[in-house]
Amino acid sequence: MGSIEIDPKELSRFTEVSGSYVDKEGNPVSVPIEVEVKAPNEFRVKLPRGVDPREVVGRKFTIIFNHITPLPIGGYTERRYLAYRCEIRSEGGELIATPYRRYGWDEGKIPFFQYCELTVNNAKKYLKRRGLELGSTFRPKLGAINTFIRITRLPFLLASVISVLAGASVAFYQGYFDALIFALTMIGIASAHIALNMINDYFDTKLGADVMNVAPTPFSGGSRSLIYGLVTTGRLTLLIAVFSGITLGIGAYLAVLRGVFQISSLVALGFFLIYFYTAPPIKLAYRGLGELAVALGFGPVIVIGSYFVQTQQFALEPVLVSIPVGLLIMLILYVNEIPDSPYDAAAHKRTLVVRLRRETVMSMYRLMLATTYGLIVAYALTGIAPLTVLLALLTVPYAARVYRGVKVTYNQTYNMIPYLGGNINLTIGTGAILAFGYLIARPLEILLGVPLTL
Repeated sequence: MGSIEIDPKELSRFTEVSGSYVDKEGNPVSVPIEVEVKAPNEFRVKLPRGVDPREVVGRKFTIIFNHITPLPIGGYTERRYLAYRCEIRSEGGELIATPYRRYGWDEGKIPFFQYCELTVNNAKKYLKRRGLELGSTFRPKLGAINTFIRITRLPFLLASVISVLAGASVAFYQGYFDALIFALTMIGIASAHIALNMINDYFDTKLGADVMNVAPTPFSGGSRSLIYGLVTTGRLTLLIAVFSGITLGIGAYLAVLRGVFQISSLVALGFFLIYFYTAPPIKLAYRGLGELAVALGFGPVIVIGSYFVQTQQFALEPVLVSIPVGLLIMLILYVNEIPDSPYDAAAHKRTLVVRLRRETVMSMYRLMLATTYGLIVAYALTGIAPLTVLLALLTVPYAARVYRGVKVTYNQTYNMIPYLGGNINLTIGTGAILAFGYLIARPLEILLGVPLTL
């Protein structure tokens, strides 16, 4: 086992030193120690009072140099450590440690969250090894509610809510609304969205896109529930089947009640987009078609379907409204692909962001935002939609701030996190206000006695 050369200059960057070993009973022990470099490949170690040197002689001993700077407002910065795995012996009444391995982490080089991801496999291997030694199984575990939220990516269901609400609000403006049908539609679409999220996680893990991603954020990189071992493949498959079954059951009921051919066609198209978004052999997201699939699914499919189950008819207005709604929901995916792009490229997941240059990605983002707001204005000014939908323009200043933030932090994954969240707030908020514009238009027209269309 070769020794490791020690650099005293490097050690000067650390403020604390501790030693770790496993005692005779098999318990891990960590104590503060004093060390000095005796030779280019040797430490002289001084244990604290009360620790018998015989406890460590002949054992594997780890010397850990650590530094952390607390901030007055809370939290820490400049976190780093350097560890030396050593053989330790007694020589002339002194403890001499000879390192044979070194490893460490410096926050200035690798952000903390990325470091955690890089060490996941090591942690899993350690738990598996210890499990075999102890005849037990160790798995990470969250509370049932937190596990469910993570596996299903529940907060993202807001996108489905906005799409259903948009279609139903157009129907409401035209004088149609059935509360039970609306509730069933919302549950069915939410279940379909949950199935989509889990299918996406399953195949992105299997195909390597999420596994290669060592810098996930709260908004990108998948739920990582399979990678972390929070759920088994079997249980995830079962959950997919359950939520797909709920969607199909509600879809079948609504089809019999409101229109077999029409509802069945929309459900079939929806499930095609859900499954083959990442599933082989089509893998829409891997061929640069994922963004279009999301825009189509969350736009025309859900909006028109939500309108049809209320009115039992197709019309131009919900088709037109579905376009800005689809664009808004697509922008959630589009911007979230930016931090994922290096890892998607490595896994041959050729999203639009992977295929395009940075300048083009941002130009398209700006164009899609402008198109969304432009369509809303055009619908209001041509009498297609009530003037109250112009309330959606209230988010334009916020859109400008989010756009600038994404542009500035484009290659800075963790600095981009606030703007990833801001983009979601922007798209969901704009869609919600658009739907709200339809919901308040009819009561206002009755109250004022005049139409709110040009």
